[in-house]
Amino acid sequence: MSTKTHVKNWKENIRELLKNTIRHPYNNYLEEFVNFLEKLCETWQKCPQEIKEKYAYHLALLQADSNKLNVIRAKINAYYAYLVFKGYTTVYRLIRNKFVAGGESIYTWLRLYRDIAKYSNSHTQ
Repeated sequence: MSTKTHVKNWKENIRELLKNTIRHPYNNYLEEFVNFLEKLCETWQKCPQEIKEKYAYHLALLQADSNKLNVIRAKINAYYAYLVFKGYTTVYRLIRNKFVAGGESIYTWLRLYRDIAKYSNSHTQ
């Protein structure tokens, strides 16, 4: 008798991690963020090679099934950067209220979002 085990995909992994990590009032956008990431990954596939290479590591971190601290921290910072990207909060508020330790990682994710977003509708390969 074979037993099927459910293997979580990257979206389920990140959803679960953030659900257990992100505190109020910033936990209201989890599903929106997962949908955003799915579209971001699709758009990244259409980007020029230099953009793909520049952000391949970051996208791999988001999709990694890992409990390593750097991977977890990257996913959390990516989420907070998304909140800034959408205008739900500011980097200053996140730092002031100790949701993040510093802004550099947030700004790295913001650059990624902005660079890839440039190719969402206007560029096709």
